[in-house]
Amino acid sequence: MERKIGEIFEYKGEWYQCVGGTCRNCSFYYDTACKNITTIGSTNFGNCHWSLRTDHKSVIFKKLEKVGEPFTSVGKLYQHYKVFEIDNVCGDGFWCVHNYKAKTLTIEIKQTKEDMEEYRMHDAKEDIPEFDKVVDECLFGEDKLNLKPFDLEAAKAGKPVCTRDGRKARIICFDRKGYDMFPIVALIMNGDRESDIYTYRPNGTWDNSGNESDKDLMMLPEKKEGWVNVYREESNNNERLIEQIIYKTRKDAFDNACPQGYITTTKINWEE
Repeated sequence: MERKIGEIFEYKGEWYQCVGGTCRNCSFYYDTACKNITTIGSTNFGNCHWSLRTDHKSVIFKKLEKVGEPFTSVGKLYQHYKVFEIDNVCGDGFWCVHNYKAKTLTIEIKQTKEDMEEYRMHDAKEDIPEFDKVVDECLFGEDKLNLKPFDLEAAKAGKPVCTRDGRKARIICFDRKGYDMFPIVALIMNGDRESDIYTYRPNGTWDNSGNESDKDLMMLPEKKEGWVNVYREESNNNERLIEQIIYKTRKDAFDNACPQGYITTTKINWEE
């Protein structure tokens, strides 16, 4: 077996890189004894002497230094490592360049069953709230939602609607026959029942005079959530534009993250 210069590999839970050098600088060289070579022409991690390699270069295997603490993203565990050779880095498993100038990589490390279970329990708590829960806990709670003016096209598209005084509304038709002035018919919640039926103008107003009323239809802001990647602000010759993409899932965001300057993937919430 012959490892390429720059190749990284795992051994007993630690990561090493194949680089050029002399035996005494190898992580597997101890007190004049080489722990890589087992017998003549046989090695644990790959041929290292120039006479046994196709590139005719002697190599050594250096243990990578951990940088910072391990972190979890998309249910997987990662660790930053400082490498010795960054230009020709290669290897098995998942890894990506964390900081080119500092010669650091982000490498996925194995997790225990306990780690995986903790992630699943955490992830299950992040369900998107249902419409009724948003209304009951936000609209009628201490934090009032800022209602938006009625939008006929948005309502037709199924966007949530309520009355100006905060009662949930369900529009059953937009084209009531013979009533051009009030073509919209909606069922309005009264307590826990849709017992009130009102008709509306196309602009959502209820009063015949067109004056503002608590019964007027309004658009209820929708709770939105997504995932974004967070980066360090870097200034260099290859300055990268700040990413402004919002992804639907944490996995999508992490899988599309740019390795340079990457810090973490985080969840955001907003209203539309």
